[in-house]
Amino acid sequence: MPVLFAIIFVIFASAACMNDLTPQGGWSAPVVQDDMLLVGNRDGNLVRFDPSTGNLDLDWRYPREDGLGAIYGSPVIVGDNVYDAGYTCRGDNCDGEIFAVSLADGFSIWGPTGLELNTKLVGQIAVIGTTLLVGTSALGEENDGADGYLYALYTAPGSPRVKWRIALDGNAWSGVAVEGSTAYVATLAGTVYAINAADDERFDSDPSSRIQWTFAADSAVAGPIQVESGNIFFGDLGSNVYKLNTTSRSASSSDSDVNTGNGEWKTDVGTWVWAKPLIENGVVFVSGLDGSIHALDEITGSERWSTSIEGQIVSAPTLFNRKRGDTRERALAVPSSEKNVWVVSVIDGQPLGVFLTDEPVKSTPLIYGDKLYAHALNGDLKWFTVDDTNQRGCVDLKDGGLCD
Repeated sequence: MPVLFAIIFVIFASAACMNDLTPQGGWSAPVVQDDMLLVGNRDGNLVRFDPSTGNLDLDWRYPREDGLGAIYGSPVIVGDNVYDAGYTCRGDNCDGEIFAVSLADGFSIWGPTGLELNTKLVGQIAVIGTTLLVGTSALGEENDGADGYLYALYTAPGSPRVKWRIALDGNAWSGVAVEGSTAYVATLAGTVYAINAADDERFDSDPSSRIQWTFAADSAVAGPIQVESGNIFFGDLGSNVYKLNTTSRSASSSDSDVNTGNGEWKTDVGTWVWAKPLIENGVVFVSGLDGSIHALDEITGSERWSTSIEGQIVSAPTLFNRKRGDTRERALAVPSSEKNVWVVSVIDGQPLGVFLTDEPVKSTPLIYGDKLYAHALNGDLKWFTVDDTNQRGCVDLKDGGLCD
């Protein structure tokens, strides 16, 4: 019965959040590297923006021509290179690419293309040492394959090479979270995996032996996992938020029990949770698909306050300092899939203002300097002054043209 409910939840949530599974750009959040912003645009090109000039670098992008369809995750930068993944679909046939690009010139370090897979690549990628970790959906070319995989690739230049892969029991849309040498990935079947991603020859003959433990959530887990000091926090599509103690879990642990004696908890927030939880000063901030925001006690999981904005929240808010008179206060910048980025107090959830994008925002806003940058779903990058929320500029991330 839980699996049936998970499937029902996924059907409705997917239709609302991912355009009925058609790849939709505009979800990628910008990251900063050497005073430049890197972001996957609406067409599935990785592009570079100069905030000092307000211009898109038209000489730097990957791919150079047509995009990959959609890039959902933020770029991951390691040394002189940047890594990401995207995909596109024609009906049920989906083509994905995991790519590695030189920061110097925007060209692939893995040859003409990256690793091409006949699958959906939805979640955030991660790196441990020299290993790139990517969660996938089922592979179209495998008739009897698993419903999802965790792929481990070499990060080094050359042809893209797979180190190992592990079969999962469902589509891995959560992306990969890491702490130390352990990777955490969750599936739409509701299973959370803790996987040893270290370079260790003990696992060479059987990559599945890397699985340290699993946990069965009550429903599908579609959103990212937050790792914090030996604990993981995540939500499911059955309205639950979980805290699990990773240091106390083992292969012998019951895979569905929440151990309150070890500081674990499960809290029903009354809404499907897709966005990544945020944690600060003993508070877990959880955002829901109904537009609600919940402040939970990190130790007990009890609710301190809740509030709501207009529209679904599918990506994590951003914590930032906001000027109010002669003082500064901590606030959340919350993206709305209806329109705008809303500002609420971390103290009590009271509304404090709004960054008027006039477009849906499904990516996490970026605070850089005294500006907030919002990647809107229509492909525009808009930026605002943090203290007064006034818009200061807008650029089309496809061709670099100015916009309203």
